Amino acid sequence: MPEKTDAKQAETHQNVGAQPVRSDVPSGSKRTAAGRVLALLGAFANGRGSMTLSEISRHADLTLTTTHRLVREVLEWGGLEVDDTGHYRLSRKILDLASASTQALQLRETALPHLMDLHRRTGLNVNLAVRDGLDVMYLEALRSHPNYTGANKMGGRLRLHITATGLVLLAYADENVLDEYLREPLKRYTPNTIADVPTLKDCLREIRRNRYAIAHQFVVMEVGSVAAPVMGVDGTVETAVGMVYVADQHDPRRLADQVRLTANRISRELHERNTALDPRTIDFNRRHAGLI
Repeated sequence: MPEKTDAKQAETHQNVGAQPVRSDVPSGSKRTAAGRVLALLGAFANGRGSMTLSEISRHADLTLTTTHRLVREVLEWGGLEVDDTGHYRLSRKILDLASASTQALQLRETALPHLMDLHRRTGLNVNLAVRDGLDVMYLEALRSHPNYTGANKMGGRLRLHITATGLVLLAYADENVLDEYLREPLKRYTPNTIADVPTLKDCLREIRRNRYAIAHQFVVMEVGSVAAPVMGVDGTVETAVGMVYVADQHDPRRLADQVRLTANRISRELHERNTALDPRTIDFNRRHAGLI
């Protein structure tokens, strides 16, 4: 198992590239009361996790006065939490409401025991991701250090072509999704980032053939990531399991075997349609909710 310092170094991976919230309502347009509250909650989709009032105001396209009033109301309802520094974050109440009806979070519940096993075996950062528009979004992220603030935390977003999970999801996406993605320039973060269309298309074909992806030093030179697809009942891929590794200390192809094994186990359990939660998932959720 790698030293803790190595795992901490790996956590710097993907701490860039989070996309700003794209408002569907032009600035200055009149919005209903519900629309303003939804804009406020949607501001937290920028991937930062916690924000000040001014940051919420900017991302939600609301005045500071309106933001202050709405934040106070949502805080009293229990939808937000505030820390000693004045930063706000979504509360567990929001997560509980979402988990009751969101298929993605139900998928997380099924995958979590397998992600925990992979995390314990390797000591590396492990995540579960889906495609959200033209971004990869993280449903879960198990890390060695809880003070991590990068974009690949739960709820964070990154561009598809710079992460292994994103490449997997892009490789198995419909052709029209790829066409839409390629209408925008492929931003380069390091000399290793794929930033041209022919190379990206070749990479996606190789991913479909091998059923895993490696993004070696795509975001920063210190680390890379590896991912594998979770196959749905109908053979489609809407989810990927990923792992972050230290570039000069790990062989990503050897890690790929473990990631593929985990993804296959999750796929098999999904196929069996087992609705009962694994006891390890229940224990994990209870501990993180402070119930035990």
